[in-house]
Amino acid sequence: MYIFLDESYNLKNRSKLQFISINGFKVINVKKIWKRWKIYRWHFVGKARIHATDKRFEKLREKSLHLLSISDASLLTVFQEIREIPVDKITGYYRKGKLNFEKVYEDMLKALFKKLNLQEYKVVTIVIDSRKHKGGILGKKIFRENILAFLKGNYKNTVFSFEMQPSSSNILLEVTDFISNSFFKKYSGQVLPSLEALKIKTIEIKNPLGEPRR
Repeated sequence: MYIFLDESYNLKNRSKLQFISINGFKVINVKKIWKRWKIYRWHFVGKARIHATDKRFEKLREKSLHLLSISDASLLTVFQEIREIPVDKITGYYRKGKLNFEKVYEDMLKALFKKLNLQEYKVVTIVIDSRKHKGGILGKKIFRENILAFLKGNYKNTVFSFEMQPSSSNILLEVTDFISNSFFKKYSGQVLPSLEALKIKTIEIKNPLGEPRR
């Protein structure tokens, strides 16, 4: 099985809901999606790097959603509202009054993986869109090791590959970007008819990190 993920969040604009979300899809027949997406994106390749926030590529959003709907894929999304993240010292989600993004992100990923019944698969490949880590290269390495240790410790009969790649090196991360951005718009209060009307299995987790703070 293959899992592709990307994050989206609002941490600065206090006039809107502040949240972190990790979104993407899982699929078994990855070659089918890759071949179709290569055809869909062909006419857009020469313009610029394909990105969901660029209006020039808006037509690709519906194509990405349609692509997943005609495959064996499932949408994945885990959402955490910032105001419902526990502030106690035990969880470590806050340090000196500031949100520990890396810890929150890591635990949200683990909550998602727990929901996916990964023990049912012999081999699982997980690809996450590469991003900057506060701890730099070392921080990224520690994060990867923590996730792999969690996966191997909980699913001993499954072989895992866990990679962080830029979308420029894996075109299916472009699809993931459109999916993640669509959920970002949804969580931000926008209505997306293409997402709402999509007939595809969706695994959705909301606020997995604890009880609302008082």
